[in-house]
Amino acid sequence: MHKIVVITAASVLVFCSPTCSQSQDRQGNQTKACIGKANKTTVSAYIMLIRLRGDLYGKWKATGVWPDDQEANKALTAHSQYWRDQLKAGRAILGGGMNGDYWDNVAIIIFEAGSLAEADSIVKNDPAVKAYVFQAQVRPFDVHFLTNKFTPGTQVCAQPN
Repeated sequence: MHKIVVITAASVLVFCSPTCSQSQDRQGNQTKACIGKANKTTVSAYIMLIRLRGDLYGKWKATGVWPDDQEANKALTAHSQYWRDQLKAGRAILGGGMNGDYWDNVAIIIFEAGSLAEADSIVKNDPAVKAYVFQAQVRPFDVHFLTNKFTPGTQVCAQPN
């Protein structure tokens, strides 16, 4: 079965502040960070809601086999590279798709842009959107918290009362 991989969950580390790592207590001993909020303030971002083109999705779900559509496959490969590049550029925050047999066929990408117009441009330049393999919508999205739990050295700690 062909899987579409947009961006790994490790992308949440993009906004992890230095306070997420080890620190020192009053005696100079190394202490580990506890799971908590990685971002100090709300991150103003945009969300890209994605749906796979209906005919591709229908064939895939009906047969369990990814359709042999070379143009779509080429666009999906370019889409994955495009968003890896956005991640490296510091724009992409999180991305992923629904697993399982859901009727809604939805994936999301949360990313930063300077304005709604810039966000629209970023999405319109996605190769899978350009090739009409994906239908996409862009909406403003405020990230109120990102977990720091994927930061090395972070552990579950007792929270003070």
